[in-house]
Amino acid sequence: MRNVRTFILLAILISGGCAKPPDAAENSNAAVAPPTISPAVDGRAAKLAELKKKIAPFFELMGPPRKNDWLASFKEPGQTFEEYTAGNPTLPTAARRTIYIQPAGDFTPLEKRVLDLTAEYMRVFYGLPVKMNAPLSLAKVPPAMRRKNPLEGHEQIKAGYFLDDVLPKLLPADAAAFICLTNVDLYPDENWNFVFGQANLETRVGVWSMKRFGRPEKSAEDYMMFLGRTLKVAMHETGHMFSMQHCTKYVCLMSGSNNLPETDRQPLDVCPECMAKIAWGLDYPPAKRYRALAAFWKKLGWRDEEKTSLAKAAAVESAQ
Repeated sequence: MRNVRTFILLAILISGGCAKPPDAAENSNAAVAPPTISPAVDGRAAKLAELKKKIAPFFELMGPPRKNDWLASFKEPGQTFEEYTAGNPTLPTAARRTIYIQPAGDFTPLEKRVLDLTAEYMRVFYGLPVKMNAPLSLAKVPPAMRRKNPLEGHEQIKAGYFLDDVLPKLLPADAAAFICLTNVDLYPDENWNFVFGQANLETRVGVWSMKRFGRPEKSAEDYMMFLGRTLKVAMHETGHMFSMQHCTKYVCLMSGSNNLPETDRQPLDVCPECMAKIAWGLDYPPAKRYRALAAFWKKLGWRDEEKTSLAKAAAVESAQ
């Protein structure tokens, strides 16, 4: 079986500092859907196609990329809702409906708090059970899977160590996705400076790092930035695990990002196209999802996000 991997968010070349495209076999799952696909015809998909129009005003259309943005480096076609439904996406089954998060490393109290909030957000974001495993020690990572970053000098672990050697052996039988989160920097191979995350879509495992998201202990503002970045990357990578490709129509949580400023410009929720994918693929009614998101933001005290989620809920409810 072909090994399908997707590099998530940021991947910078050591030579030159610009993004390096993966080999064709390692590109995102762009080959899943054929170039021309008839719209899905089942009633649920047709209804969601209408609900997309209600959510569109909340999102900005993707404009020309800025210098060094993802789409300036990677020419991607995107993925419509209709292409997604026709493309045989990887989805939870009756026997595999739980998302597992596997922490790896030693975490500070604030990092642990972010981990807990990430699990909570993932529950309401995807509407699936989420379980957090006990942290995994990194003391026995083989020397061949470690290195010193050639530009910055800090320790890194090869992402393939988690994807190939660790996570498949620990994969629970009921896992819809098995995601490892670490605070150690990652690299995919010797030609890259670092990568935020990487996933194997066939084995349903992925790993991402929050090493470069800032210092949450520095200030309240830094903590909020660290939390927001972690939530975005965690939801983004999990979306890839369910065959959602990078979004190119809207500025969206599922859009690719080539740098942290680009990530910071992206929202904490998915656009109309990707909302419909979640609702259809995970059987998660949009109004229910938006109200669950609003409750999460209310608990966190992020009032703008709460108000926006409630407005989205009202918008889709008005069409039902």
